Amino acid sequence: MSDNWVVQNLQNALDTWNKYLSEIWQLITQSPEQFKGGSIWSVIVNIHDAVRAIGLTQVWSYVGELLFNMLVLVGAVKMADRVVREMMGL
Repeated sequence: MSDNWVVQNLQNALDTWNKYLSEIWQLITQSPEQFKGGSIWSVIVNIHDAVRAIGLTQVWSYVGELLFNMLVLVGAVKMADRVVREMMGL
């Protein structure tokens, strides 16, 4: 190392930069399964399954509500038809 304090400061700054750059590169090139033992990845996978189950439940709820509303509408139309026929004397 040089005795010049400017050169020493620059060398320390570059060493720190290289250290952090190598840590960042290691994190970027690491797979999700390897990051922190894979525990975070397993949580993400479990959340995905939960969200998928919630989505399917909402879809079936919508389909059931749609069928119920259609049945109510058909019943209302039949009842209106019956009322009109009675009023007209048919």
